[in-house]
Amino acid sequence: MPEFGFLKRIPFKKKKPGNERTSNASADLVDIPSSISQSTDLRDPLNATSEALKKVLETAGTMDPLGEEWIIPLRRLLFHHDTLESQNEKLEEDVQIDQTPPPPEPNVIYLLEAYAKELNKIYRLLCGVKTSSLSLGSSNKTIAKTIRDMDTIFEQYTDALHNFAAESIVRIKPPQPHSAHGSLVNAPHILRKVPTVYGVQHVPCLVGTREKTLAAITEWADEKADAQPIFLLLDVAGSGKSTVAKHMANQWTRDKRLLARFFFSRDTLTTMSTDSFCSTVSNSFIAQDLNFETPIKAFKKRPDFALLSFEELFNGLIINPLEELNQEAILIIDALDECDNERGSRNELLSVLRNQRTSRPLLRIFATGRPELDIKQWAHHSGIRYASFFQLEGGDKDVEVYIKHRLQHFSNIQDRLYHVIKHADGVFIWARIACDLIDTSADPDGLLEELGKEVSLDFLYKVALGQSIPKDERSQQAFTVVFQMILAAREPLSVAELEKLSPKSGIVEGVVSRLGALLLYKDRYDPIRLLHATFREFLTSRAKAGIFFIQPEHGNQTLTLGCLSVIINCPAKNYSDLRNLDTVSTRAYVYSSKSWVYHCMASYRKLALNGPILEFAHSTLQTWADFADKWSGLDTRSCLRDVLVLSQQNMSPKITEAIVSYGLKTEARKAELPRYMDEWEY
Repeated sequence: MPEFGFLKRIPFKKKKPGNERTSNASADLVDIPSSISQSTDLRDPLNATSEALKKVLETAGTMDPLGEEWIIPLRRLLFHHDTLESQNEKLEEDVQIDQTPPPPEPNVIYLLEAYAKELNKIYRLLCGVKTSSLSLGSSNKTIAKTIRDMDTIFEQYTDALHNFAAESIVRIKPPQPHSAHGSLVNAPHILRKVPTVYGVQHVPCLVGTREKTLAAITEWADEKADAQPIFLLLDVAGSGKSTVAKHMANQWTRDKRLLARFFFSRDTLTTMSTDSFCSTVSNSFIAQDLNFETPIKAFKKRPDFALLSFEELFNGLIINPLEELNQEAILIIDALDECDNERGSRNELLSVLRNQRTSRPLLRIFATGRPELDIKQWAHHSGIRYASFFQLEGGDKDVEVYIKHRLQHFSNIQDRLYHVIKHADGVFIWARIACDLIDTSADPDGLLEELGKEVSLDFLYKVALGQSIPKDERSQQAFTVVFQMILAAREPLSVAELEKLSPKSGIVEGVVSRLGALLLYKDRYDPIRLLHATFREFLTSRAKAGIFFIQPEHGNQTLTLGCLSVIINCPAKNYSDLRNLDTVSTRAYVYSSKSWVYHCMASYRKLALNGPILEFAHSTLQTWADFADKWSGLDTRSCLRDVLVLSQQNMSPKITEAIVSYGLKTEARKAELPRYMDEWEY
């Protein structure tokens, strides 16, 4: 007896006995070709065809067991239905970004009309079997031929849809010759200042600034009689909280205090997550005092270690070792507001910190953040007092000191400094950007007049971008493409790395070099970071940014194509070749291997990426997957699983077929691969 249980995978409606429509061999579905040809939105014919397929499958589900000749046809129709549903979802996602419905592309419509005619044939055959006007055996050849025709048409339709979606994006660029910029001679293994949870991206306070704040924090840390476990500094964005945290980290390190630190940042997935929080703190303790190694290693050997909650990890890796060794320590937690709370991570952290209130705290916590509602509520309910710079300093004198220090060579505008100081309103990031702009402006007087029009960071960002980006259309487009990539990147990338991923050579350095007031980097090999989290918030808000609005979804699309291009065009075909690549090429390859699936999943116009992914699947997948675990620190099986999930979500028969075929070959060959015992540092 053939098995048709797969028809139950989606919740098709079941018809009650006695309510079936009387059918005959001439039955047709709703006039699909007509509804398709009259559509004004490409999503409508996809919906109409999907609903027609659903009706066919519902009809099959209400019939007595069909013959074996129907198993493959119904499976193919179910696959076609799922494909159309997935494609329509992706078109819906695109509309959410574009705010414009897709037009009815003629090539796509024509093929859907042809497909609908064949689908009507299948429906008539089903109805004929149901009313016994056709025998099960007599329809075998007709069914097989019709399904072959439908598969061919559906494949052509899918290609046409993908081509239509791809018209708006750049295709994979041809291989680029190696330039001198990427050679090992010109780019030795450079120490990259990537943002880390240790806050290497921050600098300490300027001498003579934040003196009262630093004194108050020092006094709190040294207090013995009435020790408070937590010192909480809350202030507005750009006021210098991270600078103070960095300053105290340096000071306590010089004082040889047992210190751990975790600087949250939206720059990378690692620095905005609590996944590595407890292990980072415990590893810091071990690095300063090896006595911590024994209790911490013992705790990590628990068979259920991977299942423990955040609170259990915090106590087991941090609090309990301190109590066991009777050691006092300081923990710096910077930018609580930049700890991601999408899965409740920030709530977990704040809940654990609330419990660290004892009469004699071994762990003192210095935390900073913006005064966001959940953080202030947590402090109130926990009985934790918090302070701002205005309360600690008693005014904005520090901003005045900073501005006079930065603009000491501009004697011709000293009489107008008051306006800049007043506009800074205590926000150091405002003062820093304003001073950077004045430093490089050909007309500082005119710039000062412009800055005096509005007191806000958003207005300052608009002024800075307006001063830096030429008004011509090409320059505006280059700015948009480059910042889309910067905002979408999983981690900060350098100019040299972004150039390898960029759709057009030379545009990255041309844009980045103009925006020194808003970006942090030293040279073309140093990772680029936004000056402040508020700049990201500005750029990704259409209401705030206006013509400078950036959509990271477009950047994910560009980076998907760039990553695939880097992998496909990589000259290294084995482990020895890879070791001879220059530093920039190696970093770009590693990033691409780790990130292309991620960027594709987060991309806009996913349907447009099927062609490049198919090219990758046929030309490079097996080589990439064979060596992914060695080259990029990736697990081969995980790589193939991610790619297969991606292909299923894109619902392209060609891609699924290629991924499964090459994936199985790779797994079969994996046991034959040489095992390299040496580790390669890159």
